[in-house]
Amino acid sequence: MTRTMKALARRIALLAAVGGVLLLQIAPPWGVERALADHGGALRSAPMSPLLVGLIAAALALGAGAIVLVIVKLLTRKAPPSG
Repeated sequence: MTRTMKALARRIALLAAVGGVLLLQIAPPWGVERALADHGGALRSAPMSPLLVGLIAAALALGAGAIVLVIVKLLTRKAPPSG
C-alpha cells in the first residue's frame, strides 16, 4: 500500500474507534429500557414481522439499484461504428 492509503486507513480506524466510544457514552446498551407506549388499533399487532419488512425493503432497494445501473449503462454506451 502507498503512504496515502496507509494514512487513510489509520484515520478511518481512528474515527471508527472514537465513534464507537462516543456511541457507548450516548446510549449504553445496559441503560436502554423498553418503551411503555400502548398503541391501540391496528398497530397493536403488526401485520408482518420486522424481518420480512426488512427483507422486502432490501429487495426493493437492490432492484432499484439494478434498474439505475441498467439505465446508466444504456445511456452511456458508445454508438456502433458506421461503415
